[in-house]
Amino acid sequence: MGSTFAGLELAKRGLFAQQAALYTTGHNISNANTEGYTRQRVNLTATDSFPYPSIVNDRQAGQMGTGVTVDSVQRLREGFLDSQYRGENKNVGEFGARSDTLEKIETIMQEPSDSGLQHTMDQFWTSWQKLSQNPSDAATQEVVVQNGKAVAETFQFISSELKSLQHDVNDNVKVTADSMDTMAKNIASLNTQINNVVTNGNTPNDLYDQRDLLIDQLSNLADVTVTPVLNGTVDTGMVSVTVNGATLVDPNLASGYNTVSTVGNGTIADGSPKYDVQIGSTTLGVGSGNGKLNGLLTSRDQIIDDLSGNGNGYLNKINTLASTLINKVNSVTPFFSGTDASDIDVTANDASLTPSNPGDNTMALQVYSLKEDPAISFGTTTTSFDDYTRQIISALGVETQDAQRLRDNSKILVNDVDNRRQSVSGVSLDEEMSNMIKFQQAYNASARMMTTMDDVLDKVINNMGLVGR
Repeated sequence: MGSTFAGLELAKRGLFAQQAALYTTGHNISNANTEGYTRQRVNLTATDSFPYPSIVNDRQAGQMGTGVTVDSVQRLREGFLDSQYRGENKNVGEFGARSDTLEKIETIMQEPSDSGLQHTMDQFWTSWQKLSQNPSDAATQEVVVQNGKAVAETFQFISSELKSLQHDVNDNVKVTADSMDTMAKNIASLNTQINNVVTNGNTPNDLYDQRDLLIDQLSNLADVTVTPVLNGTVDTGMVSVTVNGATLVDPNLASGYNTVSTVGNGTIADGSPKYDVQIGSTTLGVGSGNGKLNGLLTSRDQIIDDLSGNGNGYLNKINTLASTLINKVNSVTPFFSGTDASDIDVTANDASLTPSNPGDNTMALQVYSLKEDPAISFGTTTTSFDDYTRQIISALGVETQDAQRLRDNSKILVNDVDNRRQSVSGVSLDEEMSNMIKFQQAYNASARMMTTMDDVLDKVINNMGLVGR
């Protein structure tokens, strides 16, 4: 039969185990609204029974239990849902950046509205039509000049604003790269802290949460892959992280991570340096991955101003429209100066539009006919001025709607995965309150067990042998 003192140890173990469970419950409740926090659970296990099986042991019936101990404090987190979340979050970042750029271009174009490019161009062509009906009328000639100036000002405004937008996106590329560098540095630091704790036999749950939150945030900026780092078959607690195919965090590196930096590579439309992003020695360009960074690079290098030379950017299209307008109208009569949307201006005046033969409307009709002439070349496209202008506006509308749809769909998927993830990892205050009561009652019962064993020992120590005195 075991010693009576074993009862004190058994009660003490119960107190300590329920106390640990209460502390963990309190930790969960305290962090119910902490971003990135994963609820924790104390896993209790029975301690080894007494006596151990042996031929020399007491032949008492069965083994006596010796109490309970805390086996582990577990984070309730599912890695598969983390991977799903990060896989969808990169799409939110990419399509969010694209749709934001396209929405701003729509605002710059002011379409559809009475002050947009399409309306201004329509008024310009209509004024030439009216001039053909009364070519010598000074008032009508002045309307043509003023409408021409309105067209020139609209082109200049769009050109200036698109360049400014590209400049802002270019700056945002640098800001995003700086954010990635800070995240890499912090993940590498947490790797070191986690490894120090793990090698001492402990489980740094809160440090894991901090690192996972950083990786979640990083997944919005780029396509993230996370790989556990093993020492043979032993988990070190550390991870390596690649973004868009480039190694960002690696414990085998001297600093634990590769620096994310920007370097100038040519210029953008306003003459400012164009920032390329480098991770270590790897340069990230358009199409090298997904995420907000790729969305920004695509916006800067393809959507706003096509730097590939294909002329598909909206600044390219506006310049093509403006330069073709200058050349075609001037081939009929000197009217515009400049070479593209950035410097187009009107040099004509009432006198220059007055026909040499009163009533001769040839010039006005020739200019007006340009509106619907289907044989005008706009780079690789042959169509009329009217159709080319409408193509720009309609393509912008379709592209914007497509980016918005993809962004919204990605948000729905991310929210769905996050809800499922929170159902596993999130703190439920109702559940924690229930656990608190359960562990409190178990603690009280263990304390009562301690009191009972104390009474038993008091009887053994202080009262046995006093019978008959």
